[in-house]
Amino acid sequence: MTTRIATIVLALTVVVGACGDDTSVFDLAVGDCFDDPPSVADEVEAVTTVDCTQPHDNEIYFEYQMTEAVYPGREETMNLAATRCLAEFEPFVGMPYADSDLDLFPITPTAESWENGDRVVYCAIYALDLSKLTGSMRGAAR
Repeated sequence: MTTRIATIVLALTVVVGACGDDTSVFDLAVGDCFDDPPSVADEVEAVTTVDCTQPHDNEIYFEYQMTEAVYPGREETMNLAATRCLAEFEPFVGMPYADSDLDLFPITPTAESWENGDRVVYCAIYALDLSKLTGSMRGAAR
């Protein structure tokens, strides 16, 4: 795992939820764009979604269901999610992660949400320089 991902994975264990409204993290979907929450927290219950044609901080580019029988723990969940998100980065963006000015972070289940049946991991993308994105990053090759 690269240093870029390791840093963001440790900094953002986000539990998030999609169009100018506060959306539950459990309601996010691929193609949703959203802004960062106003305060940094380990767990976020909702985010403000934005039409992707408008400036935004993040975009959900992939989602999948974890298949582990039991919650693997926070660190292992983040590692598994980061690995899968990294594998899906180039097919979405259109260039290798190492050459891109974009970064990623996984939005993962917590131990508590896992107990309630949550197995969804969302992969989100953002600009390394923290500038706003405009439009989808699908095929952006940047």
